Amino acid sequence: EETKTEAASSAEETTAPKPERAKIKIAYHPHITGVGGILNAIDNGYFEDENLEVELVQFTSGATELAAMASGDIDIGYLGVGAHVFAPQGQCAILTLDSTDLSGEIMVKADSGIQSMKDLKGKNVAISAGTTSELVLSMALKLNDMDKTDVNMINMDASGKVTAFMTGQIDAISIEAPYTDQIRKEMGEDKVVTISGSKDFLPDAVFTNSWVTTNKFLEKNEDVVVRFLKAWLKGTQDRYNNMEETVQKVADYINTDYDTAYLVVEKTNWLSDKELKKLAEDGTMLTWYDTIKNMFLDAGLLDPQYDVPPEDYVKLQYLEQAMQEIGVE
Repeated sequence: EETKTEAASSAEETTAPKPERAKIKIAYHPHITGVGGILNAIDNGYFEDENLEVELVQFTSGATELAAMASGDIDIGYLGVGAHVFAPQGQCAILTLDSTDLSGEIMVKADSGIQSMKDLKGKNVAISAGTTSELVLSMALKLNDMDKTDVNMINMDASGKVTAFMTGQIDAISIEAPYTDQIRKEMGEDKVVTISGSKDFLPDAVFTNSWVTTNKFLEKNEDVVVRFLKAWLKGTQDRYNNMEETVQKVADYINTDYDTAYLVVEKTNWLSDKELKKLAEDGTMLTWYDTIKNMFLDAGLLDPQYDVPPEDYVKLQYLEQAMQEIGVE
């Protein structure tokens, strides 16, 4: 009789009720930082394990993605460096760091006669407002004791400004990977010169890539957010362990070649789940988010009224719960 009861109870344990099925719309960006971990999580069944159905929607700008989130069209999404300016303003809640970016560059044509930031005075420089490109240009101007009014900033989307630069419609471009590599590949390495970039601001600066949601979504879906993070952590660890395989997967998904997709890898600081856990637990992650907020303030991209503590908009408790549930050491 006893064995029968034991068998019944162990059967109950193995068929523990799955969490309720939920569908989430995820905003991704077309490169390995912006979709690699997600594709691994889909392919390896991690979302299925959490009973989550996912729909992926592509964005190339954080500002348009956050607008889609605000209207409820997107639930969770990837955010590149520049769009972090919206977090202290309450437009999104940061759930986790993905990686850090080192790829921002200000490029000019080799035959333009422009050799330094000072030479940009009065010139047309293309940026995408609210993205890494605006931040990098603003910081480079400040580093060289220049004002934003010293250059003519022209706001264009990424593909538009790449075309405008390559066809000579603008004097300079502030842009990040993978577009920097596209420009070099199509124009020729010797035809372009980088006069400043993200690396000029290290080690004082940190350029964060993150996954975010809205406070509104979070209020009613804490459980779904934790389940998303569990699947994402596993997929991201797979990216860390199998970078080449993930690059190929991303290349196929976004319809590009392996070499082009791989170029982002060398311009990114990748983190394992173990490293993420340490950064979350020892306070480094919050410090980094505070640092980037201060970079926006210094560059004049964030109104001083939004100089709030990172705890106001970085919600690491869900990441910590997800890590605990999947046993990240």
